[in-house]
Amino acid sequence: MRNHYQLLTEFFSKQIPNHIGAHKMFMSPEQEELYQKATSGVRDGMYPGQYSIYFVIAYYLKESPYYHDQTMLEYAYESLCLYEQFIHEDGSLDLATTNFHDPAQTGFHSQAIFPQAALIERFSEHTPLEDKLFEKYLDIMEHMGNAMATLGFHTPNHRWIISSGLALAYHFTKNPKFKETIDKFLMEGIDCDEYGEYTERSTGSYNCCCDYSFCVMAEFLKDDSFYEPVRRNLNLMYKFIEPDKTVNTLNSTRWDMGGEYPIAKYYPYYLILAVWDKNPEFAYMAETYRDEYIAKCCQHYFYLLTFHMLHPELREVYDSLEIKEPKKDQSVFLPNSHIARIYKPALNATITALCARHPVFCQINYGSAILQLRYTASFFGDPHSTFRARKIEPIEDGFRLFSEEQAGYRSTLESKPETSNWRRMDHSKRDTINVQTLRRTADIHILEDGIRIDLCADGCDCVPTKLEITLPPQGKLLTDSIYMVPKAGDYAYLANGNAKYFLNGNRYFEIESGFCEHTFGENMRGSFPADAKKFTLTLTSFTPQTSSVTIRMKQITK
Repeated sequence: MRNHYQLLTEFFSKQIPNHIGAHKMFMSPEQEELYQKATSGVRDGMYPGQYSIYFVIAYYLKESPYYHDQTMLEYAYESLCLYEQFIHEDGSLDLATTNFHDPAQTGFHSQAIFPQAALIERFSEHTPLEDKLFEKYLDIMEHMGNAMATLGFHTPNHRWIISSGLALAYHFTKNPKFKETIDKFLMEGIDCDEYGEYTERSTGSYNCCCDYSFCVMAEFLKDDSFYEPVRRNLNLMYKFIEPDKTVNTLNSTRWDMGGEYPIAKYYPYYLILAVWDKNPEFAYMAETYRDEYIAKCCQHYFYLLTFHMLHPELREVYDSLEIKEPKKDQSVFLPNSHIARIYKPALNATITALCARHPVFCQINYGSAILQLRYTASFFGDPHSTFRARKIEPIEDGFRLFSEEQAGYRSTLESKPETSNWRRMDHSKRDTINVQTLRRTADIHILEDGIRIDLCADGCDCVPTKLEITLPPQGKLLTDSIYMVPKAGDYAYLANGNAKYFLNGNRYFEIESGFCEHTFGENMRGSFPADAKKFTLTLTSFTPQTSSVTIRMKQITK
């Protein structure tokens, strides 16, 4: 395996002149003001705080061209002094775009900025400047630790962000209050289930935040057990990689839901545990995604350098570390989070079936092409209309998704209300009457080259339904009577028969058994609007509905 410590130090050393230039800009009030006006105009203390990281590493890293250059420590001290201006009297910092006096943001800052203090602690020759800088770190950590220990949190991952910040503050200050708060969070239990999934299921964002937090806690609380949730999560992430090397985010409960994020974001944690555990599969992931990480992500690579500097014995592991590619078929059903992932390695494809808050209940990733399925009934408006499965369960050859919706009307009042003002009436005295029910199932049968979906809807009769198939634009649609190149935002109905949708190269989707009983699709009440960035092919019916459609992934053979 390549020596990643060596690769990271080479990359870091090339970046130092850029960091010096940025530091000088921030130390100039006039230049910093211009920078703020040229960007968002919102000042963020993370920038000067981060520059202290660069300079401390540059000073203590033997491979750095600025090794033991006192100027680096001077810059680091200047950065910390500027950083202090952003800290409130209570020790907190702002997430200036939304949350103020925010202990979680204080934790994010702490876990990013303070690990480098360990380099001074370990390698200091106790020159006056080193001691002065270290004291500044201690003062700031004590101040920010008080905020993290007392000011609360918002979300599940914030507990571990704050705990990692407090682990650092406790390591350096030995303030028992900091450890007591960590222990209170740990008393609640670490919310990483037996499959390796965190509560927020945030594969594009907060998984990484949690993994990093536990790595920091393992290091600075000197407790290797904190690596265990990271291991489980990293093993799980094999099962969320799409053919284009992004991660599936459909099941996330946070803002990354539906977004595209590279698996390369996980590089730091795969690398740390590859060398810590001598894990050949983690080594493969680190080896495979290192270059993309450097090109696109680079978050927490300063911690990677610090980790290696604090553990020089691990640098020798690279020479003996074997590499083993994880198995290609990572198919899994996760009952706790209601998602199934089916891998088709021979097709370079994945199939996802899930219960989710958004309208997509099934997705096919075929190479870089994404096909999504949405099922809607014009039934009393949203949230009753859009099919959001309440449960998913395995069937013999696939998975069944099920939902049941009920909606009705309000009764008259039995006695005269106290006021005729509608908004002040006590409407809790009205009964719900004339209740209608809509039951829907989608059975997703896994085929060798795709899926067959059996749709069933009953209960209330004559309800218009639609199955929307969204496809990447600029492909070529071929039916028995039409040959066209749909643009982004185009909307069409497959009245009957089959359709082929040709993608780039020699791949295509084949859609069998079209049906069109109405054209109340694009503007159906209660449905999500058509995706303006995709082409939508729609199949329509009425309840009671029993319909089947097959979608195959095909390739033109030469």
